[in-house]
Amino acid sequence: MTSTDTSASGTHVVEGLARGQAIPVDSDFVTAFIAPTPRGPVDRAVEISTSEQFEKIFDLPSRNCRLSVIIRDFFANGGTNAVVVRISGTNKRSRMYLPGPAGNLVLEACNPGALEYLRAAVDYDGIEPGVCGQFNLVLQRLREPDSVWVETQEYFRRISIDPASRDYVGYVLNQSTLAMLVNEAPTARPLATCKSNFLSQPEYVDAERDNIEQPAPTDYDLIGSGHMGTGLNALEHISDIGQVCLLSGSDGGPGPIALLAADNFCRLHQAILLIEPPAEWRDVNDPVRDAARRVFSSPNAVTWFPGLQVRKSDNEFHSVSAMGAVAAALVAANRRPGVKSPETAPVFLRPSGLQLTCSLGKADVQRLRRMGINTLTLSSQRHIQLQGNTTLTRNDTLATNWQELDRRFQVLFILRRIRNATRWTFFHESNADIWSALTDQIESFLAELHVRSMLAGQHASQAFYVKCDRDTNQGLAGSTGEVSFIVGFALDRPGEYLAFRFQCSHGVCRVVELGWDSGLQLAG
Repeated sequence: MTSTDTSASGTHVVEGLARGQAIPVDSDFVTAFIAPTPRGPVDRAVEISTSEQFEKIFDLPSRNCRLSVIIRDFFANGGTNAVVVRISGTNKRSRMYLPGPAGNLVLEACNPGALEYLRAAVDYDGIEPGVCGQFNLVLQRLREPDSVWVETQEYFRRISIDPASRDYVGYVLNQSTLAMLVNEAPTARPLATCKSNFLSQPEYVDAERDNIEQPAPTDYDLIGSGHMGTGLNALEHISDIGQVCLLSGSDGGPGPIALLAADNFCRLHQAILLIEPPAEWRDVNDPVRDAARRVFSSPNAVTWFPGLQVRKSDNEFHSVSAMGAVAAALVAANRRPGVKSPETAPVFLRPSGLQLTCSLGKADVQRLRRMGINTLTLSSQRHIQLQGNTTLTRNDTLATNWQELDRRFQVLFILRRIRNATRWTFFHESNADIWSALTDQIESFLAELHVRSMLAGQHASQAFYVKCDRDTNQGLAGSTGEVSFIVGFALDRPGEYLAFRFQCSHGVCRVVELGWDSGLQLAG
């Protein structure tokens, strides 16, 4: 079914399950990448299934795009289900001016930036001589300027300059992914752009883009607007985000404002935030020094050390991001059922041709783990192992239960699937029938997790409970889209439950951790 999320971040259409539909236990979660790219749609989550697809939409061969390397490593290491949100430091778009007897027909690129290589052609093929308001329009997106490699082509036949026509150029171009009409069309159709004496050979008009500057995006571009659904907020309609990878427009990485916003997003959506280690970390003393003054910490954030490097043609080593490989490795690790640990389920990276920026001893690995930093170590000539199994939770906080990364992944998976699956309640009156149906749906899901040994306890009654009744819904009975319920499940020991309250209201389902509990399920 389709539901509408009307959170503070705006109104978004979100796919969800119907009443009584089983909550899926299998299927990989989505990994989201928010980063600058040379070109492509801005502030829109685009599903990507291969690195070649990414290159066609977002990359250019002549540009050094960091995200291109990350995406390539993600899929090369077994990653699946990716979405990309391009951020841009400019909103300016290139324009095409198609001349005519009443002035130019002005078209503007749908995507901002100076690297959208567009061109257009006009002809009158198949249009009767007496029909003067119609024309055919060809739009093309090229791989490079003056290239014969046409990546995308759109052909619109018999479109009109008459605003009263259903084929008006302004309406028709609403379907285009390449260009849109600027202002109104002139009162006369544009001239045919054909080579002299060769009406069958189109002459293309190139987009003008010389006056477009392309500054690096800021942290505010990364965060975007909740109301407009831009930047990070473009992910609001993606229902099963398990990881968020954030890249800034500079080598320094996202600043504290962007990190806090991304962490808040991950907390609300039950996702893990991957953070690239700072480029200035060159040996183990650097992260140790920075840990003492680190302000940011989160049970939903993950980082690592050391970085990766590659020797290029100049015989010098250049830094390379490990984010894509790490993200793919975490997808693979959490594809396996049951509670994991680095000792029983090691996670390997396979970044071909790359080397570590420094080597670490066993004492260094343990030292960094205590600080919430995972480590990359060389396990063979072809494999680099991710060790530590830790999040950026401080040891001196109440959230130290979430220092283990595999445990956090498992809990977030359960919470995210329940939250996404219960959106159907937004359209129903809160009553005993709805509470019972909700309970049955969640209990079936948790029972399947128990069968797969993902929850502790010999019997289901020791592994989980769901409480959705008049007690948890005091004051909500009779209200449409208002329901509250509590879910507890045992991770390590039977009957020792980790409890969460789910509060669905006004098209939003929020999850609040209640802590460890052994008797709440008996209440009522």
